[in-house]
Amino acid sequence: MSIDGVSEEVLVESLNEVAVSGGGDSTPRKAAAAPAAGQKPRASHPGHVTAAMPGTIVDVLVSIGQTVKAGDGVLVIEAMKMENEVQAPIAGVVISIFAKKGDAVTPDMALVEIQPE
Repeated sequence: MSIDGVSEEVLVESLNEVAVSGGGDSTPRKAAAAPAAGQKPRASHPGHVTAAMPGTIVDVLVSIGQTVKAGDGVLVIEAMKMENEVQAPIAGVVISIFAKKGDAVTPDMALVEIQPE
């Protein structure tokens, strides 16, 4: 793209949420788009565990119903030919696991959901 004769690189991301206005009132309401089949949800709250960089899941270290402390390892990912342990950001109980061994992941994906204690 060129702006005032200067070339600029533009990154375009799709939105998973849209603001919807309901007919007569002017108050916008949020409508979250559901992830398509096979897609992981986007991280949206502190209980969602995410990867720091794109990679591949090597191992899932937790199970649903397991209690974890902040800093406990929950996943192992391979990124840039190195294995990295992904840690729980908060203490609580694992209520959902969205990733499995071999999945390719990106930093905006929720991989594990933890319910705070």
